[in-house]
Amino acid sequence: MIWTPGREDRVDGMPTAEEWRQLSVVPEKREVYGYDLYFRECWADVLSVFGGDATGVLDGLAMLVVKPDAVVGRRLGPVMEYLADNGFVPVATTRLRYTRHSMREVWRYDWHIYTVDRLQLCTFYYLTNDVLLFLARDVRPVAGLPATVRLCELKGVGDPAQRKPHHLRTKLNPPNRILNFVHVGDEPADIVRELAIFLDRPQRLRFLEELRAHLAEDRTAQARAEIAAIEADCPAHDLDIDATLDRLALMTRESAVARLRELVAGGERITWDELAELVPFEKADRWDVIVTASFVVHNERPVPHALLPPVSPEAWTAQAARHPVG
Repeated sequence: MIWTPGREDRVDGMPTAEEWRQLSVVPEKREVYGYDLYFRECWADVLSVFGGDATGVLDGLAMLVVKPDAVVGRRLGPVMEYLADNGFVPVATTRLRYTRHSMREVWRYDWHIYTVDRLQLCTFYYLTNDVLLFLARDVRPVAGLPATVRLCELKGVGDPAQRKPHHLRTKLNPPNRILNFVHVGDEPADIVRELAIFLDRPQRLRFLEELRAHLAEDRTAQARAEIAAIEADCPAHDLDIDATLDRLALMTRESAVARLRELVAGGERITWDELAELVPFEKADRWDVIVTASFVVHNERPVPHALLPPVSPEAWTAQAARHPVG
């Protein structure tokens, strides 16, 4: 059943059928987000700030959130360079920190494939340091393709074998598919939902009002100032597994590090609790634990199907041909 707003739904500010088409190309997502608490709350705020221009504004914006590894791995400068090289101009930046709950909610429809061990790793990893959220205006728009869909396609997937040389993640050179540096909102609907997850209402309204005030500007300088501030607060880490294991060898049993080297070399996996028996979490550098875990902890389980279908840029351009806006 596809969500079709009636009179009572409009009282609550839910999108019209035409607005839904501009927010998501996935019918199942429109249905689910029609009931989603985060989407509903932030959509009301977006309407209060942008009114009838809401979908048009969202169409021109891409949302990129760096992950904690991008901060300590000093990939924020390269992210900014990539945005500029590909026609995206920062217009709003805010600093935030994931919580145990927010990280699960952002990827509610994706992380069902993760093992419990990887969820333990993610909790340890995502809560380690602050991150930055960027909204960027697309200055090289493609007809029928929302900005965040275009950037999401440019980001590249987690699997390095499926990435192309021009993809953002290829440029950033992640150590593996778990530490992959960036998240990009799939569609305009996801920008709405995720802003409500990341920001409480007073902060969200301030952020949206600031966005409205500076929407036509190039705020690269502000973004770079935020980068400088967050990097000053977060010591760098090499994210290199060989250097990490060398450091661990100074504080744990020789046999434990030998076992870890075997696991990395052979691509074997262990549980989070087994890793805790090999590595003294209380003494080791937190990022040394995270890097090691990203190489050796069980990470995915077989699942029968995705909870929501993937977003296709081709589906967006085909929809635009069928339903021209305006």
